[in-house]
Amino acid sequence: MNNSELSKVIDIMRLPLIFFVIIAHLVPFTLPVVHFPSNANALYTLISETFSHHLAKLSVRCYFLVSGYYFFNRYKDDLLAFLKRQFKSRFRTLLIPYVVWNVLTVIAVFFKNYTFNYLGMPLDDHVSILEKGNLYNIFWGLPANFPLWYIRDLLCMIVLSPLIYFFIKYLKRYGIIILAVLYVGSFDTNVPGLSLTAIFFFSLGAYFSIEKKDILYVFNKIKSPAYLLMICFLVLSLANNGQQYQEYFLRIFILTGVVSIFNLFSYLSERFAVMNLLQGFSSLSFFIYVVHEIYIINWLKGYFYGLTMYENGGGKILIYFAIPFLCLAICAGLYYLLLKIAPKLLVFSLGGRMPNYNNRENDREKRIESHH
Repeated sequence: MNNSELSKVIDIMRLPLIFFVIIAHLVPFTLPVVHFPSNANALYTLISETFSHHLAKLSVRCYFLVSGYYFFNRYKDDLLAFLKRQFKSRFRTLLIPYVVWNVLTVIAVFFKNYTFNYLGMPLDDHVSILEKGNLYNIFWGLPANFPLWYIRDLLCMIVLSPLIYFFIKYLKRYGIIILAVLYVGSFDTNVPGLSLTAIFFFSLGAYFSIEKKDILYVFNKIKSPAYLLMICFLVLSLANNGQQYQEYFLRIFILTGVVSIFNLFSYLSERFAVMNLLQGFSSLSFFIYVVHEIYIINWLKGYFYGLTMYENGGGKILIYFAIPFLCLAICAGLYYLLLKIAPKLLVFSLGGRMPNYNNRENDREKRIESHH
């Protein structure tokens, strides 16, 4: 396996994928009917549904796959000792940020609402949900910081990792095929933390690691059919948006889309040196992920959706693409401010993730050495 090349591709992917996570949260969960764009409003619906409810879904699925791969990447022979090390490591990198950023979200919601209420402004829906909820709902069922459902599910995958290991060890690729059929068939547990999305993609990543398969090599072998199927099922999913069978089309699109995302970034990494500038942003990407839903993106949407230009389709399209860039910039600015004034607290809240920009220089030195 070419671990160094895969690690580089994954590192380059992190920030763009987080950008798509922001895009996913620009529109409501409802699925409007998508028509051929005969006017600007119809074009906005097509664009927003394509990006927010389709392409953006690839991000978290890629993260599950990567997490499964890295979890078993260093396993050699002593499974019990290996699992003990991994559980200890994930407690720091996953559980601590999960608790910290859910608690901070609850504090932020109450502080904002009761401050605004004191100034004569009404309470928002967030505070009523928290007041009516219980600890289970706030911290697990539907996390106060909603995007952290990914970490919730990932924590469950860590707990189930011994079962996943033996499942893959004995069933090998047939086990993955079974999970793929269940995933595409839209079978799910409806148990918070045990989504089939997490089980399938984490197990897929684990399979590549346990069986010593090269992800980039395997995905590259099927890149042409993957790209073709991704486009076909994207069209089918959009054409049936919100309809009975749309979920099946969507899941095949996601499955082939994840393969295509890896192939795309592998190609870009090989062909364009400028892609190296995206390396080393793991810490920043994680911060954007945990902080953007704490009023930042909602305030941006509230401001821009109230503008006159948002009343027409063209204005909606411009605002749709402007908000994620502004949100990214605000989050990045806040990250670097905290890194300057409270670096230890910031790193602790992010599970020990520290900024690392040495990858770009190290990669540059390796390329120079390869020419000598």
